[in-house]
Amino acid sequence: MTPSVRRVAPLLLLAGACSAPEGPADPAEPAPLSVPDDGWVLDGVTVVDADGARPDRAVVVAEGRIVDVVAAGAAWEDGAEVVDGGGRWLVPGLVDAHVHLSFAGTIGVVGDTLGANLAGQLYWGVTQVVDVGGSERIFALRDRVEAGDVLGPHILATGPMLTAPGSHPCETAPDPDLCLFVTAADAEAVATALVASGADAVKVALADAAFTPWGTPRLEVDAVRGAVAAGAPVYAHVDADADVIDAIDAGVSVLAHPPFAGPMGPEALAAAVQADAMHTTIGAFAAVGDLLAGRLDPDAEGLLLTDATRADWRAVRDGDTTLLDGWAEASEGWAAYARANVAAADAAGVTLIPGSDAGYYFVPHGAGLHRELAELVALGWTPTEALAAATAGSRAVLGVEGGWIRAGEPADLVLLTADPTADIAALGAIDAVILGGVLHPRASLRAFATGAFDDVCLSDACPTGERCDGVTHTCAPACDTPYALYEPACGADGWCMPEDGAAAADGVCHPEVACDLYAQDCGPDWYGEACVPFDHDTAACWPAGPRRAGETCSWADTTRACAPGAFCSWVDDRCYTLCDPAGPDTCPGAQRCVEQEAAAGVPWFGVCIAG
Repeated sequence: MTPSVRRVAPLLLLAGACSAPEGPADPAEPAPLSVPDDGWVLDGVTVVDADGARPDRAVVVAEGRIVDVVAAGAAWEDGAEVVDGGGRWLVPGLVDAHVHLSFAGTIGVVGDTLGANLAGQLYWGVTQVVDVGGSERIFALRDRVEAGDVLGPHILATGPMLTAPGSHPCETAPDPDLCLFVTAADAEAVATALVASGADAVKVALADAAFTPWGTPRLEVDAVRGAVAAGAPVYAHVDADADVIDAIDAGVSVLAHPPFAGPMGPEALAAAVQADAMHTTIGAFAAVGDLLAGRLDPDAEGLLLTDATRADWRAVRDGDTTLLDGWAEASEGWAAYARANVAAADAAGVTLIPGSDAGYYFVPHGAGLHRELAELVALGWTPTEALAAATAGSRAVLGVEGGWIRAGEPADLVLLTADPTADIAALGAIDAVILGGVLHPRASLRAFATGAFDDVCLSDACPTGERCDGVTHTCAPACDTPYALYEPACGADGWCMPEDGAAAADGVCHPEVACDLYAQDCGPDWYGEACVPFDHDTAACWPAGPRRAGETCSWADTTRACAPGAFCSWVDDRCYTLCDPAGPDTCPGAQRCVEQEAAAGVPWFGVCIAG
């Protein structure tokens, strides 16, 4: 900011119209107030935090902190930079205690959304998030945000969640960008390694089969105890009462959801009271029904979604892409139980902190927290109670400073044009976000979502032989031929992908995730992946497409990729039905299963060929 002797006329200008008094000062007048070097003043606002509303205040900010809060309209020393708050309301920056920054709530692969996700959080006044399930790369992003290299909310992060082999959320194969399979024997070691690599907490998925319509194993309670033994706070995904009881018995700190498989009973409520907190996440269960019913509009201006994300959401809403049978109906039931159980937990004295589950199916970043707060007010909370929970209350549980508007607190604040104590929707009437003492007009945050993040690499300058992966924003081994199956630079366990997630000429190596070629176990249909042969001893999940046996296909264009169970031939670019040469003959009609060889005498896989 450029110091000025003038006060600004209505926000968001940083120089204005009230000059210092001329002539000698009146001895009866108080001396002008001073402002620290590089500091500034936001004058004429109503301050609102967990202590309630205090009108007609001026807030002095310097070096990223609140220096003082005084009566509005004071005289300030010559050269002081004073921003006229214009009778607006000032609240602490909001906290979303449950997000997934690496994901955009889509059912298909939509490319890089990280910049839009970060911008969406700030655009809606969220200045602190907890990422509770994603790649370890999030630790580098957290550090870059704190260093001021990347504009985004403050981040606490768990890295990938620990789950039972074959269970939520990676039912088919471990994915280091989301989850790690563990047992009672190795959970402590895996959790300890995560904490050593930078995790602020550990997430475990102690889930039964309620969350998925197919049977899934439950994480062993001793595995949860192992994660707790790593010494960091442990968050637990829970489905039902038994999960709550076992999680608390194992020493879990935070319940990452209310139970949603049925109503909470007295024993589960008594256990939940012992937790540091429970995330509310009602909106995560309600989002599917809201999208299908039109209550959630993918084209709403305030949702900072990428074009590909909007298209994915529209396709689901319009029926062009279907959810798993029964998923929408099940979600309605889960949402109803979540609402009832949050209300019951509140009445029982459980500490509740708002979490949106942003990045889960159709839950938008930033706006998702506001939807969550509206759910809580609909349950009977006052707007002030909801604001307190999403500011000072959440930060107290997380052990981070802030959440109050008083001297010494971090200057992470949100300036509003409406009264948040009268209507919770006023929290969305944002004029500007103040992050680390720097004022960001809301329009500038929208601009950030449309490409300012594209060139950011979360690692330092990439060493020789690596380049920045435009999707993950980290350094990765460089390769020359995207989609090549045998790119030497990627070794035996990886493949070459375009560096920006599209049809780029340069590539970066991605690790492959093994799968069963004939079981096609790359997950439910909406995962959009097929298991394909990659080398003579490995098959891997790959983006699936619509092409069937006999149709032309492409490896580089997912709109022309083969459907699961078919293989795009490198010889004639046509899809062929996969078959197991060692199993029963499953080929249709007059076709027969013909074994393909990786080399002379080295069996590989089979395809159905006529004749």
